[in-house]
Amino acid sequence: MTARYAPIFMSIRTVLVAGMLAVALIPAALIGAIGVYSINKSVRSEAQSRVNQDLEIVGTAYREQLARLAYSLEISSSRLGSAAANPAEILSSIRRELDLTVLNFCDAEGRPIAGSHSASVQRIPLGRDPVLRKALEGKSAWGTVVLDPERLQMEGGPALQEAALIYNGDNGGEPVSRAGLLWWIACPIVESNGQVKALLYGGRLLNFNYELVDKLRATVFSETEFKGKPRGTVTIFKNEVRVATNVLTQEGARAIGTKVSETVRRTVLEQGMNYTGEALVVDAWYLSAYKPLRDPAGKTIGMVYVGLLRAPYDDMQDNLIAWFLIPVGVVGLLAVYAALYIVNRITRPVRALSQSASRLATGDLEHAISIPHTYLELKQLAGAFADMRTAIRKRDQELRARNEELSLTNTKLEQSNRNYMQTLGFVTHELKAPLAAIQMLIATMVDGYLGKVSPQVSDFFIRIQRNCEELQDMVRDYLDLSRLERDELFANKSPIDLPTTVVAMAVDQAAVFFRSRNITVSVSCPNELPVVADPGLLRIALNNFLTNAAKYGREGGKATVNVKREGELVTLTVWNEGEGFPPEAAGRLFEKFFRIRNANTHAKRGSGIGLFTVQSIAELHGGRAWAESEPGAWAAFHLSFPATPPAKA
Repeated sequence: MTARYAPIFMSIRTVLVAGMLAVALIPAALIGAIGVYSINKSVRSEAQSRVNQDLEIVGTAYREQLARLAYSLEISSSRLGSAAANPAEILSSIRRELDLTVLNFCDAEGRPIAGSHSASVQRIPLGRDPVLRKALEGKSAWGTVVLDPERLQMEGGPALQEAALIYNGDNGGEPVSRAGLLWWIACPIVESNGQVKALLYGGRLLNFNYELVDKLRATVFSETEFKGKPRGTVTIFKNEVRVATNVLTQEGARAIGTKVSETVRRTVLEQGMNYTGEALVVDAWYLSAYKPLRDPAGKTIGMVYVGLLRAPYDDMQDNLIAWFLIPVGVVGLLAVYAALYIVNRITRPVRALSQSASRLATGDLEHAISIPHTYLELKQLAGAFADMRTAIRKRDQELRARNEELSLTNTKLEQSNRNYMQTLGFVTHELKAPLAAIQMLIATMVDGYLGKVSPQVSDFFIRIQRNCEELQDMVRDYLDLSRLERDELFANKSPIDLPTTVVAMAVDQAAVFFRSRNITVSVSCPNELPVVADPGLLRIALNNFLTNAAKYGREGGKATVNVKREGELVTLTVWNEGEGFPPEAAGRLFEKFFRIRNANTHAKRGSGIGLFTVQSIAELHGGRAWAESEPGAWAAFHLSFPATPPAKA
């Protein structure tokens, strides 16, 4: 039977220790994991909140500095109101004072009056410039704008074009940007009647404006470095290209001309949204934040970036985790110690009981169990175990006495059985000769060798002959049983020719039985069939099949003997017409002393031993015996065995 559950080979101590450790350590581990996760989340949230805040501060400082520059230019524009003023000198003075890259003066129609205009410029495109267009309304205007190379040429000539070029070594020597990103300011010069008669405008180029990004960084980050790494960085982008930054390359140069990732570009420039995330800058991780940079018309023309070094927050996170995990670990260790202490208190008496049980299993019934200090249940278990030991010792003594009685009885029974088998063998052996003589005498008289006898007398002798045959079968069966019971039935196997040494002899020996019942016997057997077997035992088996066919077959019917070989198996089959037997009896026919009780068998003697002997002979040859029948029509008995015995391992 398959066990429902697989056996578990673990001690109670192991299970308890594992369970207690699980109870102690799993909560500690969960608390630790939740704590670490919370600390990590809080620190990351704090860091990201800080970088977002820094981005807003930088944006505010950026706008304030631009507005301050615009106010300064607006104040300075009043110097152009005097009719005697020299515009060229005044523009040169204002440009130096305000550190402007370009400063120009034109009338309300866009015709250049003074400044750095290219000599070929006839008219400034005021309508296409959102800052100049707004200033024509009578108020100063400012903002961040992108001027293409043509406009740069118009406002400042080749020098301004050259100053705006952005190069990157990865671009094969070609500039990655030719346009300029500028703070662009325009102040109207208004007549007494309120009409704008001229515009003073210009700006500061943000390309390569390191001073601006460094000031913005200083505004946000009080300490510039942490462990040799910049604590924070600020970058101004024209579209996706860095034009002013304090991010350094591996060579130590400012990373001018490099570009942001495609994800950042799409989020900020195309979708107009802020972007936050982590970025590996050279060899250090930074928490990054980007926001769109728009011109006065609302068009996104670039980005402002703030990067916050992650290392300080990693250190803070590691310190917080360490200070959190140390007490958790101490509590966990104390819980483990307490668990082991409790487990030992429980398992020590259990181990003592286990050792006592082992000694009891080896037969030591005198060992006393003593558990002085333990829990109530274990104390009760120890008492029950002691009672069990006493009961087992008493039962053992009773069993010993009973076994002695049984041994004596068994010896007597064995002696009686030997005497019985010897008597049985002697009696059956002594009956063989008289029975053979009686059969020979009756056959002589029936065949008329002693004179002709009347049919009535002949029928009487034939009935006597059949009874003698049945008696002879019983004698032979009991002789075989005697040999089986004494373990004297051995298979002395040798190479033989089965048709001549077994089949022919058995059929000849049984012919008289078939003639007495007028049964026709046919034999189907190869001319030669070499096998390795005991010919005497096979003849006994085949004789049993044949005498059964003669005894229980239909009188005047047919019987066949079939011998065939299929592969390594040889099968002997005896088939006869007759009443047969019910299917449910097929499995019991080869049991010792089993006989079928029906109208066909009640008047015929039998011992129930013959087929049992056949089964034993089949097993001695490594084969088997079985029977088949169609009730009321026929019966067949088979014996199958290997032609060549398998080699012993």
